[in-house]
Amino acid sequence: MRPNLRLFSSCGDLSATFRALPSDGITLRLISEDNLAATYEWFGGFADSRPMREELMRNYLPRYENGRRTNVGFYSLVDTELAGLTLLTVDSWEEKTGSAGADVLEHMRGRGITPRSKPHLFYLAFELLGLHRVTTGCLVSNLSSKRSIEKTAGFQLEGVLRESGVNEAGEFEDEYLDAILRRDWRRLYDKARVEVLS
Repeated sequence: MRPNLRLFSSCGDLSATFRALPSDGITLRLISEDNLAATYEWFGGFADSRPMREELMRNYLPRYENGRRTNVGFYSLVDTELAGLTLLTVDSWEEKTGSAGADVLEHMRGRGITPRSKPHLFYLAFELLGLHRVTTGCLVSNLSSKRSIEKTAGFQLEGVLRESGVNEAGEFEDEYLDAILRRDWRRLYDKARVEVLS
């Protein structure tokens, strides 16, 4: 099912239109007010449950601006196994910009889950929401995130933001800034590979 783009650009709650985006063995399931408690519970029983649950509550909850959803969080599945969290935030509807992020459960790391989930987010950003640009980044000391970003087709390093992040020691640290444009996505990705499930 291919949804109507106009519906997404004015829709406040995306869960009324779709619930999941599967592709390449990974399914992103939309986090909504209806499934938040169940999602929180599902992240129990892992060595890193506490930090993952904290991330869920801090960064992945639905947020709205002028009746439109701006924070679109997902929990990710590899086949049927819980893998982590993935996020697209609309930073500006007027400038058509957004940002992406992810958190993967410790025991699922090293499987390329974050780069493999980006086609889903890019489809949402560029095809469904009509954005022009999506950014991401990481602290310069976060080598695993840096490698993950480098493995994601279309992201280009645009620069280093001086002392714009705070590391685990509470110190200011430089951050890499990467971005992909809509035209890059069109050239590199086959949008027909992402399904939209209601």
